[in-house]
Amino acid sequence: MAEILWRTKGNSSPSGKPRVYFTCHPKDFDDYFERICEDIWKTHNCAIYYTADMSEAIDEQDRETDLGSNNLFVVPVTFRLLTEPCRAMDVDIAYAMEKHIRILPFLMETDSDKNLLDKYNEKFGKRQYLYPDSTDDTELPYEEKLKQNLESALISGKMAERIRAAFDTYVFLSYRKMDRRFANELMRIIHKNPECRDVAIWYDEFLGAGEDFEKNIDAALAKSKLFALLVTPNLLKNREDGKPNFVMETEYPTAYRAGKVILPAEMQQTNKAELTAKFENIPPCVDPYDAQFKARLLESISQFVTDTNDKDPEHNFLIGLAYLEGIDVETDRERGVELITFAAESGCPEAMRKLFEMYRDGVGVRLDYREATKWAERLAEFFLQSFGEEDEYTLTAQHDLAVSYCENGMYATAMPLLEKVYSLRRKVLDPVHSHTLRTLGCLTYCYGKMGEKMDMMGDHQKAVDFYQNAMIIGEKAYAECCASLEESDPDRLAVMNNLAGVYRNNGRFQDALDLLQKAYPLYRELKGERHIETQIIRQNIAVLHCKMGNYDEGLPIMEEMYKQRCNTVGEEHPRTLQAKLNLASVYAETSDKKEAARLIKQVYDLRCQILGKDHPDTRFARNLLRVTYAKMGVCSYCGGTFRKRNGLYCGKCGLRKNYSDDALK
Repeated sequence: MAEILWRTKGNSSPSGKPRVYFTCHPKDFDDYFERICEDIWKTHNCAIYYTADMSEAIDEQDRETDLGSNNLFVVPVTFRLLTEPCRAMDVDIAYAMEKHIRILPFLMETDSDKNLLDKYNEKFGKRQYLYPDSTDDTELPYEEKLKQNLESALISGKMAERIRAAFDTYVFLSYRKMDRRFANELMRIIHKNPECRDVAIWYDEFLGAGEDFEKNIDAALAKSKLFALLVTPNLLKNREDGKPNFVMETEYPTAYRAGKVILPAEMQQTNKAELTAKFENIPPCVDPYDAQFKARLLESISQFVTDTNDKDPEHNFLIGLAYLEGIDVETDRERGVELITFAAESGCPEAMRKLFEMYRDGVGVRLDYREATKWAERLAEFFLQSFGEEDEYTLTAQHDLAVSYCENGMYATAMPLLEKVYSLRRKVLDPVHSHTLRTLGCLTYCYGKMGEKMDMMGDHQKAVDFYQNAMIIGEKAYAECCASLEESDPDRLAVMNNLAGVYRNNGRFQDALDLLQKAYPLYRELKGERHIETQIIRQNIAVLHCKMGNYDEGLPIMEEMYKQRCNTVGEEHPRTLQAKLNLASVYAETSDKKEAARLIKQVYDLRCQILGKDHPDTRFARNLLRVTYAKMGVCSYCGGTFRKRNGLYCGKCGLRKNYSDDALK
């Protein structure tokens, strides 16, 4: 079975450092392991875990310990990783996806003629990758992208200090590295006792002897109030060179000389006579599953633990983060979420924001826009009651809440909130402050979506009113930006993009195209060709060409941009689905209605899964599919063919052509 090893910057101790797990195809290890480690260590002092032989299996019983305690999985992506059976893809990455652990893929080869990106999308879905060898000088540098990804995945040193300060006391856990599965189980046994929930456990993850470990052992023992010794027959075995193992030679004698309370936990039956001979004055062993173990454990640390903080929301939030991230306790995401939720329900704003971000991004929990919105509402209300409506904390929380409403298709609910936030930000900040313009962008988007909704419902006059209101505020914002901001200012470019969308909704296609063609080279220079915002601009240019009948100009770009969306954010991302829908609409208008229907059906099915059947974007796809099927003379309910008899009807199910949208399965 595979042995878990670690590497750190400068060969320092891994204890207390964020944990990153490296996995790859066995033949890729020598080419990429050192390089990726060095790139990560340029900005983050973390411990990187791996197996020396990437082809060996990881013991299924040890998987939770070996893999589940890591904060981030990194993997160099090559053609053979994606096409050949291997543990990295079939076991390690699959486990991370199942447990909602962040994955950071490094694309180490070019696409060339291997269809690498198509195969990547099949395996990794919507996960964005890093391309270390990019030669595109216009995009954000690889090092900066890597830094941003690591900062979002790994907890900061300052937060880790807050978490460690929240623990009541520390227990030093001593064990042989081949017993790490038992070590994880012993930690869980200790923490099953409510009195020990806030007790941290110091241990050297997965490994034994080493120079840096010896240097740190005295300090670790000094702050630990109990020395828990994990007893199995392995504890009595010498090293391969015949010398006593590290626990026997160093850890136990150091703890004994320091006068620490020693609690031997017998996880497997062990020869007592030999144990007494090799470990001087060792106390009687206790079965950790027996009540006697709990009694001796609590007796040893009772003077150091307290329940006075158990009802403190901030304290529960920090301890919840400890279990969520595996900081000086075993990784227990379920318990972490439970504690953070309890803290949020008790009024901790940090916990509310954490839950909002977790459910919005699907990290540590299953992605759930509705649950994210619930916590966004709680957070916005907290800041409103605590600091008043004009405080920037309140305005930021309300802005985020409105965005969350939009993600759930609740545009009518989001609109008055965005109008309020926009008005207050103009007053408190500035009309062209980045925060003000960001809210304005959301507001114009919301007006446009409401216009689309009214169009679908057949209320075209209300649709026109929404489109006109969006144009009024969009043109006003653009005029203010032109007077105050440089042409290449990112906030001004964002307003130009928003206004172009408004012009398109109002049928002013040429005005929209002029704005976007002016903004596109500036976006490309500022953010890079592959940046998602640059891609959106180019996609919108192509859509406008097609709306104006210039299919030869627009269609190739739309096909290219759809492929790029798949490569950058994945096939199931809402932006990719919109790009696919745009492409399908053009196919439906030109020649390939059958392909259009196939693509629209894919979008509809995915939106049903991701957004729900009642989301406005899902209903839009459903309506477009109905119209496309009707143009083909096909019944979208049963797949039959329309026939002409007193109007069009389906020859298979008898449904008339003017059926309700609800008939679509």
